[in-house]
Amino acid sequence: MLTTEAYTLDEAIDELTDQIDALEAALTELDSGTDEYTYTQGRRNRLRYYKDGLEWQRDEEGWSPDAEIELGAMTAAEEALMHREMPSNVEKKERRNWFVAASTAAAPYHSGGLSETFTDVGQCHPAFVDWAEAKANALGVPGVSGNRSEGESGSTNSSSSPSPME
Repeated sequence: MLTTEAYTLDEAIDELTDQIDALEAALTELDSGTDEYTYTQGRRNRLRYYKDGLEWQRDEEGWSPDAEIELGAMTAAEEALMHREMPSNVEKKERRNWFVAASTAAAPYHSGGLSETFTDVGQCHPAFVDWAEAKANALGVPGVSGNRSEGESGSTNSSSSPSPME
């Protein structure tokens, strides 16, 4: 992995709660007929969806509140291996599951092998998978605060990059 970041389930839920609260406060200041209001409301709703998925994994699937999910940005080789193992006729939602499986370094659903982890990702709440995809995508964006910048060398590192949800 190029860079990784670990999240505990409850910390991720708390982060989403804070972001949702901030967006709800912003909505009270905006005119409901504007594009900005619509955009802000959509972001808030998306974060609520993510939060519902994480809470589902904790409450319905019995994951510990301290369960750690470590996601990372794939190297070119890891991405190529994912595409080699992924069937050629996959649809968008199934491709997302392969991406999350390949981007996972450690998690309650991580089985070791890519195919096994893919199968286990498929048992997770769709909102959880969407959240994990967004987090892993954010880690792979060059120039995002916390990600390795161009010209830096070194091995995989942990970062504190912001997600597209912030």
